[in-house]
Amino acid sequence: MRVGVFGAGAIGCTIAARLAHGGHEVRLVGRARIREGLAEGVTLTRWGESPVHVPPDALRFVDDATELVGCDVVALTVKTADTESAARELCEALPADVPLVSLQNGVDAIDALRRVAGSRPTWPGMVPFNIVWFDAATLHQGTSGPVVLPQEAEALANALRAGGCPARSHRDVRAVQWGKLLLNLNNAVNALSGLPLREQLSDAGYRRILSDVIREGQAILRVSGIRSRGVGRIQPHLAPWVLRLPDLLFFRVASAMIAIDPAARSSMQDDLARGRPTEVDGLNGTLVRLGEAHGHPAPLQRRLVQLVHEAEGADAPPRWHAADLARALYQP
Repeated sequence: MRVGVFGAGAIGCTIAARLAHGGHEVRLVGRARIREGLAEGVTLTRWGESPVHVPPDALRFVDDATELVGCDVVALTVKTADTESAARELCEALPADVPLVSLQNGVDAIDALRRVAGSRPTWPGMVPFNIVWFDAATLHQGTSGPVVLPQEAEALANALRAGGCPARSHRDVRAVQWGKLLLNLNNAVNALSGLPLREQLSDAGYRRILSDVIREGQAILRVSGIRSRGVGRIQPHLAPWVLRLPDLLFFRVASAMIAIDPAARSSMQDDLARGRPTEVDGLNGTLVRLGEAHGHPAPLQRRLVQLVHEAEGADAPPRWHAADLARALYQP
């Protein structure tokens, strides 16, 4: 396949490198500093596996959407807030029959994409795993799970699998995206903790907070008539119960559902550490807006959004202990 990737962040570069490793032609639109950092190629790492090095000539960096003409499909991997501007650029540059696939966080990006794209084929997608930059040329996958695509994107799923990226098609990707959003409610908790994911989830105090945050999200989805689904062993409806198990049982049950290595942390924590705006409005904020529309309060989501926005403007990344975060969330 000839695949374009618009957005050279951690996910975009990982998807592009996996496709290139599988022998496909990839064109990647991204910032100059990313291109410079990958001048010697990109190394992909996963816990417990040998590194995969993708040489520089396997990835073609391009300057803008006009150089994606000729691609069979283009994946958007930009932040949700940048979706509409990216979609306009792509729609102006590409033939009307080239599909655009959203491989972005949350559930709002595909709606923004479709508002711009009109009748052009647009596909929702779900990327379950967490990626962190170990250095300028090393991308580390810290959690497990398959990329999920609609059935009409089976060829792209095959291309990802050829490059060593688990991927599968699903008949209800929208429900899977809502399920992922429920699990991604931990991004704000993790970012505020300042801890690696595994260390944060080792603390029963943080787990109790996350259990309540997900339960609140589930209640909002119920009153809104929205269905959520998991993929494989990762089932969001079980998460609040699993999170409240004692430590020993929690790790036994959770390790059978998802692998989390000691280095993994949320992308939201990375954003705060680098002084960048986060995507909290497209995660917890989505449930605040949905709750308002259906007359259901979302006090925990609302407070998390507020705390993350306060942290965005702080001089140093936050380090909320579980007990302090609980008081900030539960006390009026």
